[in-house]
Amino acid sequence: GADNGVQPANVVRDEFDWHNMFVGQYNMGDVQFVNYTAVNNFHNMYWKSSKNFADGRLWHVIDSTILNDPEDPIGQLQFLGPGGPHVFGIKNTVFAGANVGCGALCAGQHCGLGAAGGPCNSQYLLENVDFSGVSGRRIEFGIHSTDPGRVLPIFLAKDGSLGGAR
Repeated sequence: GADNGVQPANVVRDEFDWHNMFVGQYNMGDVQFVNYTAVNNFHNMYWKSSKNFADGRLWHVIDSTILNDPEDPIGQLQFLGPGGPHVFGIKNTVFAGANVGCGALCAGQHCGLGAAGGPCNSQYLLENVDFSGVSGRRIEFGIHSTDPGRVLPIFLAKDGSLGGAR
């Protein structure tokens, strides 16, 4: 409904982050990242909780690139995604590089702790997400979370985003 958020959602376009410690926010809904590029940050995204879009769109991150050059001593390849009872969508996005932290994509950042997202049953919906250039763990469940955060999030894809798993 119109009372459940911003319609239309806000859009952050063409953001470029390089060599930052923290990129992101604790709690943010109804914001979509389009053509986001992250290179050699310590946290390419640090997002604790979010929600479904009030305007019905699916994709929180679209047409984006998350990279880590292993020759650069600064940064890790890790996108710490939010927890909470919602679908977190990523579409047309490339994750590539080495020096992988928790994983290239980590679900449920701090889920169940303090003001972080809970319950921890986030559904990560992936479409045309490319992990083929990742040298290390591709996904991880419940990063820095309570026990439910380690078992309740799920990753879903109807294409090859999860290497054929659905």
